[in-house]
Amino acid sequence: MKFSATVTLQYDTIFSSFSPADYLKGLDWMKANHLDGAELCISNYNNLDVAKIKDELDQRGLGCSTLSTGQARGLEGLSLIGVPADVTKKTQERFMQHIDAAKILGSKVTMGLMRGLGSQTTMDKDLKELAEAMKPIIEYADKKGVTICLEAINRYETALLNSAEATVEFIDNGLGNPDCVGILWDLFHANIEDIGYERSIKIMGNKLKHIHLADSNRMFPGYGHTDIAAILKMVKNTGYSEYASFECFNLPSLETVLNETGAWVQKMREL
Repeated sequence: MKFSATVTLQYDTIFSSFSPADYLKGLDWMKANHLDGAELCISNYNNLDVAKIKDELDQRGLGCSTLSTGQARGLEGLSLIGVPADVTKKTQERFMQHIDAAKILGSKVTMGLMRGLGSQTTMDKDLKELAEAMKPIIEYADKKGVTICLEAINRYETALLNSAEATVEFIDNGLGNPDCVGILWDLFHANIEDIGYERSIKIMGNKLKHIHLADSNRMFPGYGHTDIAAILKMVKNTGYSEYASFECFNLPSLETVLNETGAWVQKMREL
């Protein structure tokens, strides 16, 4: 299992300990704390040199775990469903840009809230529309050899794909189980939606492609009630060798995150 942390390149995010202006300091901190890679928040590719970013990671011996894509939903209103056709098309094109970048960076691409929010009352229709809107993205990802990570997100943020089980069902039955689509399992969301962690790990099987680390209250691991060490041990026992990436608030303090990450990661490596 490899470890990464979230860092943002263009716009501030509550999940990064560093501002976009301090992006390189963030990479230096990751290297100093023995992380394996960075999870990059990229909203758009205006004036963004992906090859340069790859060099900056390489210089520090860091990989790129996945591209966090959701900022464009809030900033530009991008969504695959529940929007006019031209917005769906623009969103598809943005995902293809992410796929191009991921190909260069050797990373995956996250599909979270930018898929659309849906509604409990129109769930079946929404999922059919989502599957249709994802077709060109899946075809492009398959062609490029890039994995799309569908994130299971809790009911308070979206009506669609709340649990690991629901996400597996959608990939299997809605999408036809394409090889290039897997699951991003966020432990904060799983604490709300999943019946049990061990059960979800078994249900996801080899569809599990990325993990988000956050405690039950979205704080740094160890400051809530989720036994993250036990969960990661179960995951490691399946042979999982992909990334577990910090996506927690800078709580209980920024200093806690900056000062405790290295030692915490080392403990997890020893499981």
